[in-house]
Amino acid sequence: MKFEETLLPEKSDLMTLQNMIRKYNKQNFETANQTDFAIYIKDDSENVMGGISGKIFGNWMDIDYLVIHESLRKNGLGRDLLKKAEDLAIRSNCKNIFLYTFDFQGKDFYPKFGFKEVYVKRQYPLTGTEHFFVKKLSNEIDKETE
Repeated sequence: MKFEETLLPEKSDLMTLQNMIRKYNKQNFETANQTDFAIYIKDDSENVMGGISGKIFGNWMDIDYLVIHESLRKNGLGRDLLKKAEDLAIRSNCKNIFLYTFDFQGKDFYPKFGFKEVYVKRQYPLTGTEHFFVKKLSNEIDKETE
């Protein structure tokens, strides 16, 4: 055996590592069903002007991206995208939504919609801050069993 260090890893080698951990995880997770999702904002010419995307995995919706073209910001579209994503999460029986953002992005935006900050990564990548948020969902089914 030998170790090899590189700052330019081959995509195929990274996929090999990813496939190895996925194979192991499938043997140990209660569910292996992961679904990608996206909700787009499109203009009249069908150009994507923004959207929200991520994954649904078991009880969790993980939001990877929420972005709106600069010319359309401050019009409530971010709020609308979050609401649509939350509705999808509830329909998909998720109990929580997870997302992260940088200090110059949405750290003050998400708490307005019920997201609680659960962790802060400081000095990232050098002088910035990354904020991690979770929102607990209240499904109709949960309300009936309380």
